Amino acid sequence: MKSLAEREMAVAAGEQAAVLREKALDLREVAANAEAELATLSQAQLREANERLLIAAVQAQTLAEAAESAAAQMSYMATHDALTGLPNRSLLTDRLGQAITLAQRHGKRVALMYLDLDHFKHTNDSLGHAVGDELLQATARRLQDSVRQSDTVCRQGGDEFLVLLTEVDAARDAALTAEKLVEALAEPYLVGGHRLHLSVSIGVSLYPDDGTDIEALVRNADTAMYHAKRNGRNNYQLFAPEMSVRALARQSVEVKLRQALDRDAFVLHYQPKVNLSTGAIVGAEALVRLQQSGHPLLYPAHFVAVAEDSGLILRLGRWVLSEACRQTAAWLHAGLDVGQVAVNVSAAEFHNKDFVSGVRDVLATTGLDPHYLEFELTESGLMHDTDRTTGTLRALRDLGVALAVDDFGTGFSSLSYLRRFPINTIKIDQSFVQDIGAASGEAILVNAIIAMGRSLKLRVVAEGIETRRQRDYLHAQECGEGQGYWYSRPVDAPAFAALLDTGRD
Repeated sequence: MKSLAEREMAVAAGEQAAVLREKALDLREVAANAEAELATLSQAQLREANERLLIAAVQAQTLAEAAESAAAQMSYMATHDALTGLPNRSLLTDRLGQAITLAQRHGKRVALMYLDLDHFKHTNDSLGHAVGDELLQATARRLQDSVRQSDTVCRQGGDEFLVLLTEVDAARDAALTAEKLVEALAEPYLVGGHRLHLSVSIGVSLYPDDGTDIEALVRNADTAMYHAKRNGRNNYQLFAPEMSVRALARQSVEVKLRQALDRDAFVLHYQPKVNLSTGAIVGAEALVRLQQSGHPLLYPAHFVAVAEDSGLILRLGRWVLSEACRQTAAWLHAGLDVGQVAVNVSAAEFHNKDFVSGVRDVLATTGLDPHYLEFELTESGLMHDTDRTTGTLRALRDLGVALAVDDFGTGFSSLSYLRRFPINTIKIDQSFVQDIGAASGEAILVNAIIAMGRSLKLRVVAEGIETRRQRDYLHAQECGEGQGYWYSRPVDAPAFAALLDTGRD
């Protein structure tokens, strides 16, 4: 029998065991909860990790696609023109090389065309580059629509294009395509609210006839294109070996022009304009000459076309205007009644956005009264963007400058534009005057021009009078004024002053 102490110890031990069992249960519950929380936490982390992995994969794919797109865009930009989307010179070079290889295998030819838009700079100068860019884009579309899918149209830069014709049988095939392109680009354009007319000069070279490598073909096509410009523009020319000699001569002329402008080596001669009734000098036409040390004077027919093609015509025209105004003011100051002095203005000058302001500056610098100055402009130059032309002519008229249409009858000869433009004078082209009396019917045309001028109350001046018969006929038809060798050749300023002084006596 246990003692009281033992029983009390047993009770205490039992109670302690019960407490321990309760603690164990509590620990097992805590452990279970912890295990459950751990399991829950692991699943959340796993989901989060999976989500991050998915996001990273999507981002990686997006970056890869963006990189691929950027690479493709860079590749496209490296081989195409940004403005027109046409292949550029780099891509054309690759395709030309491939075309030459195929032509060698199949016994064919390859044609390369070099295209230059005639007087395109006038559009940029007069209407702005935005209109010019739209015109280039429209031109690119027309070119693509006019050739085969196997051919390549390339923008060389500026207003120049190259067209590659693959597997051509004969030169005539290339010529037919060139004719098609000239006709396609001649159709009017509606750009920026303007109705614009455009023409193109095209040079064509053939493989292997005109070259066996890419550089030779491009060079010879470029040379042929310049000959198209010299032949009046708006046409095409097939390359011929003798053109290379002419190209060197053209380069020589351009060098002379630059040197002459830098060294002030130009001089003006003046041809009198005469009243056909009285024989009195009523004005003069200023004509530029290039002085060469130890050589005869070089006349405009030898260098004006080169000046226009090279862009030097703007510098040359500004010099001519300044010198003519300076000399006229000097004559007037000396008491010589010179009348109006006419200055020829090229289309490039007239359509330049700074032309009118430049005229104003020259008049202010030289002190010449504007009424003593006359501008002679060709019909073809006036017909480019007639709205803009009208505005420029009116601005010049408001300055007090007289305006004449030169070589009348050789261009558009439209009665409507004579009514619309503020013109003072029409000049009958010398080719009509020279044939007066022949069986060509030119006299009838001359009569019509004189009658039209009188009905519109315009001055009429006949150019190129070389014989008394021509003078008498024009006078009988009541042509007011004339100029030509019958009266005087163009002479330098001192000789012209002597003519004026003689007339004063």
